[in-house]
Amino acid sequence: MWKINSLGQLPHLTQLNLSHNLFDAVPDVVTQFDSLYELDLSYNQLTTILKNIINWIDTQQTKYGTFKLYLSNNPLICSCGTTTFLRWILTTKVQLDKNGNYSCWVSSLKKINYTRTVAEDFHHYFIDCDSTIWIKLGISLLVSVLSTLICIILLYNFRWRIIFFFFRNIRKFAEKGLELNFDYDVYVSYSDDCIYFVKELQKKVEDEWGFKICFEDRDFVVGESIATERATAIHRCRHVIFLVSPSIVENEWTRFEIERAKYEKFSKNLQKIVVITRDIALDNIPLEFSSIWKDVLLIQWPVENEEVKMAWQKLRLWFF
Repeated sequence: MWKINSLGQLPHLTQLNLSHNLFDAVPDVVTQFDSLYELDLSYNQLTTILKNIINWIDTQQTKYGTFKLYLSNNPLICSCGTTTFLRWILTTKVQLDKNGNYSCWVSSLKKINYTRTVAEDFHHYFIDCDSTIWIKLGISLLVSVLSTLICIILLYNFRWRIIFFFFRNIRKFAEKGLELNFDYDVYVSYSDDCIYFVKELQKKVEDEWGFKICFEDRDFVVGESIATERATAIHRCRHVIFLVSPSIVENEWTRFEIERAKYEKFSKNLQKIVVITRDIALDNIPLEFSSIWKDVLLIQWPVENEEVKMAWQKLRLWFF
C-alpha cells in the first residue's frame, strides 16, 4: 500500500503494523486511533515525520506513559527541512527502534550518515540553513580568490550537463509538436557486472508481467550515435531503472543517462525513476544521483529469498 484513507471505527486498537509498504508519509488516519500506543512503519518510503504526527505521538506518549515507534529501513533524509524531526529524536521519550539511530541521506554533504550523529552536531551539518550572509561572503571569496579553480571544477563536474544542453537544443525542433508515444515501458541502465541480473529482469518484466523493456545490448541500433540512442530510448520509455553496482563508477555513460532521465522527469515525460542497488553500499553510490535523489524510488536488492520476492513485488507495484 502507498495510500490509505480509512481503517474504519477501531476505538480499542492499541497496536498497528504498517511495515513493508510504500508510504512516503505517515498516513493521517493513524491519528484517529486514541488507544494506539504502538506503531510499526518500518520498511516504507518515509523521508521524515511531519510535525502534526510528532505532536500526536507525543500526546499518546503522555496519555499512556509509553509509545513504541518503529522506523527502521526507511530512506530518511537529514536536511534543513527535517530538523524538527531530528531534534525530536534526541528529546522524545517515545521508544524508538534502533534507539532512534537510523541511516539517513545528508543532503548538504551528499552522503549517508546516522540521525543521532547529525542531530547531535547541528552546527556542523546545518550551518547553511540560514545562509544568506554566508552565501554572500562565500561568493565574494570564491570569485576573488578561486575563480579559475571554480571554472575548472564546474566544467569537469557538469560536463555531461553541458553536452546534454547542446544535444537538447539540437533535438528540440524535431521533438516539437510530436505527441507523447511510449515504445517501451522501462529503460534499464546498467554496467557489465549486472548483465546476468538484466536477463533475470527481462524474464520477469516481459515474460511474467507483460511489460516491454529496453536495454542497450538488445535494442540499440548498431552504427548510430551512442548518445542519440541512449537519449532517444529514455525519451520513449515510461520509466527508467538504474542498476547500481560496484562497476558503475567505471561507466561514464551512467552520468549522461542520469541527466537525460532528470530532463525527461522535469518535462513530465518520465513517470518513475527506480534505483536498484546490488552489492554496493549507499555510501559508495556516485554523487551524480544526488541531483535526482528526491525523485528516486530506491530498492536495496536483498539476498534472502523471501525478501527478494518482496522486492520483485514492490518493483511490479511501481510499474502500475
